[in-house]
Amino acid sequence: MAASPPERATSISLYALFLLGFLSIFWGLNWPVMKIGLSEVSPWVFRACASVSGAIGLFAIAKFSGHRLGVPRGERLGIVLCAILNLALWNILVLYGIDLMNSGRAAILAYTMPLWATLTGAFLLREGLSGRRLLALALGMCAMGLLFFAEGQALGHSLAGPLLVIGAAMSWGAGTALVKYYNFTMPLTVTIAWQHVIGVTPILVVVLFRDLDHPAVSFWPAMMVVYNMAITSIFCYWAYFKIVQMLPVVVSTVGVLAVPVLGVFFDALIFRHLPTAFDYAALITVVAAVYLVLTARR
Repeated sequence: MAASPPERATSISLYALFLLGFLSIFWGLNWPVMKIGLSEVSPWVFRACASVSGAIGLFAIAKFSGHRLGVPRGERLGIVLCAILNLALWNILVLYGIDLMNSGRAAILAYTMPLWATLTGAFLLREGLSGRRLLALALGMCAMGLLFFAEGQALGHSLAGPLLVIGAAMSWGAGTALVKYYNFTMPLTVTIAWQHVIGVTPILVVVLFRDLDHPAVSFWPAMMVVYNMAITSIFCYWAYFKIVQMLPVVVSTVGVLAVPVLGVFFDALIFRHLPTAFDYAALITVVAAVYLVLTARR
């Protein structure tokens, strides 16, 4: 299926900016939320609950809005490929990667995703890589590097964890470009709901075989699961791919580079960690990167 023509707008809509802002806040908050939830909930159960809830919620919204819930015959391969990249591979690789390395560093490495999305978008969508956009991307990646060094520790003796998380970032980046490449005719809520259904299937299989007998969960970890079920898996996924539809891939992906930076500061607020000079430098660098792409003229 041919890619949609590039946008001709000379500025970015206020609606897209609001969505990007709320998405960055909610996803940034999600990192400490996940840390609290995973203290008592299995990663597989955590992710299964979130994706099943996301599918049910999005299908309900689509049905209430009067949309058809079926997948057109010509779009079935595309939706399966996007679900495998954006839901199944992303979540499975991140789950295993976090088990093998520090979760804070895993979050930082996960957001090398804009690099892979930009490269895939340039190949599939013929989206130009202007000097301004390349500079924004470089600044964003520098921010990730600053956050990495802020940890003050090496990755460890094994590279398996970091490689798995980088693999997840590559998967998500490629999936982002593919969503725009296929230009699905289904409503966005239906598109994401089907991705949840397809992507969660292998995760549910693992839950059935190894996590059926789960101990009781206390209040706050349970609330963190609910946050993921209601906010992350419904609103955030919808908002992210809505932004991908509205903006060039490089703009949308560089825009969400604010997420791990906000995650660091939310973590500091919730767990009473004092941000370092590296954290503040990363924040300034990401703001500069986002400013460059959001104020660019096409």
